[in-house]
Amino acid sequence: MANMTRPSNPPSTPVKLLAFAYPFRKNAQGTDGPPADFIDEHEFHQLLRREPSGAYAVSGKGMWHGGIHVTEAGAGASLDLKGGVRCIADGEVVAWRVDRIYPVSEIPARNGQPAISASYSTGFALVRHSMEFPKDRELTFYSLYAHLQDFADYENDAHLPRPKYWATRFEVTTYAQDRPTIGSGCQSAPADQRGLRVRVSKPHGKVLCILPHGSQVSVGKREGNWGQIIDASGVSPYPGIAGGVAHPAVDGWMFLGEEHGGPVVKEVMPDSSLDRVVVLSRPSEVVPVKAGELIGHLGRYDSLSQQTSGQRMVHIEVFCDDSVKAFIDAGRAWIRQNGAHVSAWQQLVLPNEPTIQRIDSGTALYRQHDEEGAQAQQTGVIEVFPLAALATGSSDRQYIETVAGSDGEKRHWWKIDSADVRHQPIDGWVREQSFAGGTVTREFAQKWVDFQPLDDEHEPTHTMFATTNGFVDYSIGADVPDAGSLGKLSPLMTSIYQALNLAGDRAQAADDLRNASSGPWTALRMSRLIIQHESEWANPEKWKELIAAIEQRTGPKPEHIEEQKRIEKLVWWDAVKAGLTDFPASNVFHIHPIGLVGNFFRSGFRFTSAMLLRLFPSGNKEALQEVADELNAHLEAYELDTPLRRSHFFAQVMQETGSSLTREEGFFWRASSLIGSFSYFRHRPAEANAHGYHQTKPIKADGTTMSQSDFEAIANGAYGGRAELGNGDYASGDGWRYRGRGLKQLTGRANYRSFTRWHATLQQEWPHEVIDFEANPDLLVQPKYAARSAAYFWVDHKLADEADKGNTAVQVNSITAIVNLHTDSYEERVANFNKIWEMGEFN
Repeated sequence: MANMTRPSNPPSTPVKLLAFAYPFRKNAQGTDGPPADFIDEHEFHQLLRREPSGAYAVSGKGMWHGGIHVTEAGAGASLDLKGGVRCIADGEVVAWRVDRIYPVSEIPARNGQPAISASYSTGFALVRHSMEFPKDRELTFYSLYAHLQDFADYENDAHLPRPKYWATRFEVTTYAQDRPTIGSGCQSAPADQRGLRVRVSKPHGKVLCILPHGSQVSVGKREGNWGQIIDASGVSPYPGIAGGVAHPAVDGWMFLGEEHGGPVVKEVMPDSSLDRVVVLSRPSEVVPVKAGELIGHLGRYDSLSQQTSGQRMVHIEVFCDDSVKAFIDAGRAWIRQNGAHVSAWQQLVLPNEPTIQRIDSGTALYRQHDEEGAQAQQTGVIEVFPLAALATGSSDRQYIETVAGSDGEKRHWWKIDSADVRHQPIDGWVREQSFAGGTVTREFAQKWVDFQPLDDEHEPTHTMFATTNGFVDYSIGADVPDAGSLGKLSPLMTSIYQALNLAGDRAQAADDLRNASSGPWTALRMSRLIIQHESEWANPEKWKELIAAIEQRTGPKPEHIEEQKRIEKLVWWDAVKAGLTDFPASNVFHIHPIGLVGNFFRSGFRFTSAMLLRLFPSGNKEALQEVADELNAHLEAYELDTPLRRSHFFAQVMQETGSSLTREEGFFWRASSLIGSFSYFRHRPAEANAHGYHQTKPIKADGTTMSQSDFEAIANGAYGGRAELGNGDYASGDGWRYRGRGLKQLTGRANYRSFTRWHATLQQEWPHEVIDFEANPDLLVQPKYAARSAAYFWVDHKLADEADKGNTAVQVNSITAIVNLHTDSYEERVANFNKIWEMGEFN
């Protein structure tokens, strides 16, 4: 092994960048198009204006509301509801509930009005998230998805995907045909001992036992088409070896995909998992979930005031404890001190480019880029835009300077929509930075741009008023002076009103707050308020107090009784608190879900052929594009989802394939090198001299030029009979047949066979590609499969774990030792990594 190279980079202290996703995708454009991802939160806020009754902070009825609603008939009309509600950030499901069938509220006919039968969902999922910034400063927050679809609806639609966190059990089907292997003394197992193998590790670990047909087990961790068993009570497994011992299945891995023409397991829901709050209190029970993964689907929530045909909705909210204030302060302090220094971001292994464009109020909007014009209009609101969204705008709304400005840089200009002090729409141009017309800055998400915590006192029954009676006066239209004025609001609602900078009549403050979500700029500002308030999902007694106060003025109403019954079934806080010792008390800080995602969302990284061409300057552009397309389609499955992982991966590929991205091993060997390198030729020097070149490549000792037959002979001699490669002897031709191919130069029959097995475990990634690479090894020369084979080696050897440890030569050499232990190119691979890392191409 070559000497270890000293790192050119200081040791890193990585901070994991938490991934975020919007809770829905946009509807497909046209009849055949796929759903599209949001990249601009303004689009989502625009849809939420269709949901006035379920707006953040203040509902349409004048009550506190800690989240947002998305209904089928409202915002949902423009969303991909079939795709379901998606998790907003990487995290772990810690609690959930699913209704077997929706509960029903019954209100009898009265006063000539028909009876009402109103279904509603108590289903929910609670996800815990952890965000770190700067190093060793963490914030734990939770996202809630309430009023989710009941189990009966899933049973009625077999094609609808189910949430993976459900405590379903997996039942082994007759498609599973694994049998115990032959035991000692050639002992065979009875013919009826068929089922599904359980392994120590996936996909080729030692067999622990075989689960018989009809066995039911519970699975915790899931990776691809594999699941780790956490409960196998009541199962009597067969031994993995005939006549041997059946080891316990718990902690073993089972295959969850298809074999022999059908699924080897089917999901079943035990009765014990329905109609109750399930709390996952032990680390082994929590279910990891990634940003954008399915949480559930919209459930029924019918009105109690009128008979409806089945309204569907979801309530989404985010909350945390009071540590959020110190967390934000620490992030802002780090940005002030370090934000401008690229090396500081590299130390944390984080992207060093801002992602947010902020335009302050009082900024002049130019008539044209670099031309103010007469009487330029000024903004009366603060705006934030994702830079990624601005960059996707049409060419008439963006411009890049051809001559450097006063700051010595060639900057972007953007044409943006805004509003004046009266919130009337205006538009015009701004420069992305160093703008003469006002304060325009590029900001880092870690600064929590314009977020403001509020922790003033609120009214105990969750109204917007200082007293419950004040709310009753306002809601029933009582003849009292200034019923909806600012002076009647609670201290908290007064602070919200002031933070929104509402320009209306203060005597109508309650109306203005109820309608705040309908204005684009007040809705955006509201989404940056982090508000402390008792949760709606705790302390149901408060609703009794409110209903009692209302009925003192209106008399009893049957819908109030049913509403109280609903609330008692909906609350879950105490049950979760009892199971999660670190769960906060109910007076939490609420964060607007779309505001949070909008601030931190980064449009996903994508490889481009231009990036790869800079690493492989002699490579074919079409081939490089195919490689980029293949990697982009499976970034997470290939564990190439961070800059550090991508940089380490290509540091190795650069060395294995060279500047032209060679995808097939060459066999132009000098005869003397063959004798010195391979046992076969060391014992047969005449064959080495017959097939290798003598002095000048490719001329052999007899004066002839090396040919195809020479290349095959060299490969068969070098690799034939190699047990560690699984190859047959020289005569088998396996050395040539399974020569090095792909971006990692996969070599040997056993490795091609292993690649085939791995490929089958990820069949959901490529459902129409059932391929045997052992039977079709030449496929690995194609750019797509060349990239896929390298990804297989990367994933199967857990190289991402090594990459995550840092950006120094220590990590590069550790990976190299796994890829090619005896290579003499350790220094070159470190140099490759440093080149990629310093270029910052893969951030």
